[in-house]
Amino acid sequence: MSSKPVSPKPQTQQPRVKTSRLHCWRPFFWRWHRRIGLSAAVVVVLVSISGILLNHTSELALGKSPVRQAWLLNHYGVALPKLVSYQVGDRWLSGDDHQYLYLDGQQIAYCSGSLVGGAATEGLLVAACSNELILVTAAGEVVERLGATYGLPTPLAAVGQCGDVLCVSSEGQSWSADLQQLEWREISSPGHWSQPSPLPALVRAKVLDAQLGSDLSWERVVQDLHSGRILGKWGVWLVDLAALFLLFLSLSGFLLWYQQTRRRRK
Repeated sequence: MSSKPVSPKPQTQQPRVKTSRLHCWRPFFWRWHRRIGLSAAVVVVLVSISGILLNHTSELALGKSPVRQAWLLNHYGVALPKLVSYQVGDRWLSGDDHQYLYLDGQQIAYCSGSLVGGAATEGLLVAACSNELILVTAAGEVVERLGATYGLPTPLAAVGQCGDVLCVSSEGQSWSADLQQLEWREISSPGHWSQPSPLPALVRAKVLDAQLGSDLSWERVVQDLHSGRILGKWGVWLVDLAALFLLFLSLSGFLLWYQQTRRRRK
């Protein structure tokens, strides 16, 4: 008997799985979702923290807290007045380039000319300005102003002690000062003149508070940080770019979630 050849069984063709366009874009969205998320993280953190601070600006008293950091004041173009200070015992006399006089950081008087020295005599503090001597009590009250009309040799260059008496220096000459009789006698003995000294940090902070007032507060800095204006126009564009990044993260995150949910259902 002859056997009939067995014909091969026809192969069944597997149905094609349709690939959605969303699936094709998945690698792109996943890759850039991570990259943009990392890029925008710093800006988002700064904006979030500054926003929280602005919501509690009254409780934190940001509007009443002046900025004292020199680099930040320079960034805003706020010029710091120049200070010269003299230590008199345990007290500090300071003068700025606006001709104001300070005692231990408290503004007490206007100084005619720049402050050139400080001394103590007869229970009073003596502030020597270029054009006058100002006698001040320990509480910061001005007792007397002595200028050229009282025979004071001007312009003053220094004040100090010449032996046991108070003396002043003017145009290279030393003069003893009798504040009771308002007499000035030319002397030849060398004087021990007061020298400028750096202010302690706490006293300097008080002077800066009196000088700057409310010119720049921390509320203004936080507001500019929140909007990006602290970096100028480029800072504003940077915050705008971060906002666009957040929109992309929201869209890409939703699409990735939607595709994953759809695959699970199928």
